[in-house]
Amino acid sequence: MKQITLTTTIFLLLCSKAFGQKKKDLNIDFMLRGHIYAKSSVKDTTALGGFGDSDNLPKKITGNLALATNGLILKIDTAQTTKINGKYNGYKLYIANKTDTIVRLDAADSRLNVVAEVFYKGKWKPIEYLPSSTCGNSYHNVYLKQDEYWEFDIPKFTGNIKTMLRYKLILDKDKYLYSNEILTSINKGQLKNKEGYKPNGIMDPYSD
Repeated sequence: MKQITLTTTIFLLLCSKAFGQKKKDLNIDFMLRGHIYAKSSVKDTTALGGFGDSDNLPKKITGNLALATNGLILKIDTAQTTKINGKYNGYKLYIANKTDTIVRLDAADSRLNVVAEVFYKGKWKPIEYLPSSTCGNSYHNVYLKQDEYWEFDIPKFTGNIKTMLRYKLILDKDKYLYSNEILTSINKGQLKNKEGYKPNGIMDPYSD
């Protein structure tokens, strides 16, 4: 009986500590690598094959998703909070297709061409970057059917510079789609210092 009581006490203490841990905003001093991954609604029959896949399948747009406009939509939803890696506060980012056609987007190993930007000294500047793959097989297209959307977890940043943040989706050369803008704060290093990456063996096509 004493053993059961002791075990139960330890378990309750561990649980109380875990539940008592407070999530925090992401305070960093470097640019994040692009982290918006999606799985296609339609198979890309033109791709060489062998690219890195994602399990982030699209979902059907319902009335629960507040999208006031039509077209291709990129939206930050600060009302939908989430946690990243069980430790950091985050929001939801949506790419939604409310057009009358299937939307095609470029991807590299299922990473979409999406980065966060902040308004700094009168200009929009990226605080995230897209690494390049040396393998042609990495590049392919992803497709989003009508009335479908992808959702992503994005970090809530904090730092000593108060500013505005938006996300940019690169559609084509000199053609972009921008999200709504939200208040944020960042550190100066997020404008210039890349996160960096250590290749996972000689077959890894990424170096940055």
